[in-house]
Amino acid sequence: MAGRWLLAVALLAASSAAFAQPACTKDRFGNPVCPPAGGQCTTDRYGDPVCSPADGGVAATRTGEIACGRGACVADIRGEVMCSNVPRGAATLDRYGNAVCSEGCEPGSAALCVLPRR
Repeated sequence: MAGRWLLAVALLAASSAAFAQPACTKDRFGNPVCPPAGGQCTTDRYGDPVCSPADGGVAATRTGEIACGRGACVADIRGEVMCSNVPRGAATLDRYGNAVCSEGCEPGSAALCVLPRR
């Protein structure tokens, strides 16, 4: 019986992940925009949407510039965007405010950002 319960929970979790909504946002006119699969969107300081590449991340620098990366991104203690250098990679800050990333960190880049889907 316990085996069936675990199987049911695993199937429910898998189906929930398959139907998860992307991290969509709205442009300055209220129109929804969505990122590529596995990506994220945010708005810049002018209210325009900016999205990460597929399976990537996006974050704002201290000055409000948007930068994207191959994996998740964070703004470090200096306000610089650092991103995991692998798709779907994780990024976080250590207790000193320095970026720590799976497989290593690299600086985020505006060149990696993509136009959102409308």
